[in-house]
Amino acid sequence: MARLARFVVLVAVTVLALSGCAAHREAPGVPIDQRARPAQPAPEPTHAPTDTVVPVPPPRPMTPSGEESMRSIVVRDTVAVSKALKRCDGKSMLPEMESTFIATQKLLAQTREALVRGDVARARSLARNARQLVGSLDCP
Repeated sequence: MARLARFVVLVAVTVLALSGCAAHREAPGVPIDQRARPAQPAPEPTHAPTDTVVPVPPPRPMTPSGEESMRSIVVRDTVAVSKALKRCDGKSMLPEMESTFIATQKLLAQTREALVRGDVARARSLARNARQLVGSLDCP
């Protein structure tokens, strides 16, 4: 009796499984590649920036001793960068080194501009970047 019950259950499961596959048909309608394309929204107009200069925020107030300390760091870094640039000036360089040389000169000029504006924090950041960049130049 138990054997007959197992057999009936096995046959029922097999019939259900096979009938599920056999009953699958493609949905009626138009294939997706032949359907009409829905209307697309108009592209948003891109506004090209008219001013390429990024405005620099005003410097944060600093204590006199903090400003003096930061100025000395900026001076130390700019002197080191200037010496390294002088060693490389007029020498034949690979294009990569030449672009690094020019980028370092620009950072040094921006550092000086920041000092003139009184933005010591920005000058320190620029001088630090210039010092790191000039380290990749290899001029004897």
